[in-house]
Amino acid sequence: MAGLPYWSTNVEMEVASWLPLGIDYDPVSVNAHHSLRLGHVAALSMGLGSEFFCLSSLMSGTVGNLFRDSMFLPGMRNRVGLGFTMIFGYSEPMEDFLADHLDGREDVEAGVSYCRLWDRSVPLDTFKVIVLVSGDPFFSEDRFLEELEKGLMEKAPVRENVSYFAERFGYRRCSIPYETDDPVGLEISKLLYEMEFRETRRAVGPSPEVPFPPFVGLMLSL
Repeated sequence: MAGLPYWSTNVEMEVASWLPLGIDYDPVSVNAHHSLRLGHVAALSMGLGSEFFCLSSLMSGTVGNLFRDSMFLPGMRNRVGLGFTMIFGYSEPMEDFLADHLDGREDVEAGVSYCRLWDRSVPLDTFKVIVLVSGDPFFSEDRFLEELEKGLMEKAPVRENVSYFAERFGYRRCSIPYETDDPVGLEISKLLYEMEFRETRRAVGPSPEVPFPPFVGLMLSL
């Protein structure tokens, strides 16, 4: 199964100083304050070795494990995001699932990137992530989340109730080392792809990096 491409841009996020970065006792139930469906998606993603980090959209605002302050302290993030962005922690099973689940869709794209967390001017940590984005102003968020939930229910292993133990004993976050990638191989593929030979592109496949859709991430302060 073909994997996801890499986004040409990394993700930078500023989080609240009280975010439980090291060990989190509510990585699933905290999302139920926004919607039961989002909490279910968060639970199912853990069955694939991933974690639901955040969702940012015109409809939902900015919510998720990394932005629980916006769910408990109204007005903390009083901004409107154009487009739709959803971020999961990286895992190979989640990458395979999303590559298959989004195959053929034109309204949303997915790619691998790195996310750096900041507490004001202090960098806290860097995670490898999977970023789903849509620049379609008519994107149906409810329908997409419903389909994503159904897909995860079919794919995530039911026998491993990871979310229960994460809530009961705490979920310990840690960085995924850059050694999981082959930067030399990625650079060679990119250079070969940029050569103006049709045969070369046919041999090495598409570019390992793709640009973000237009105006995703643009925030309007209210």
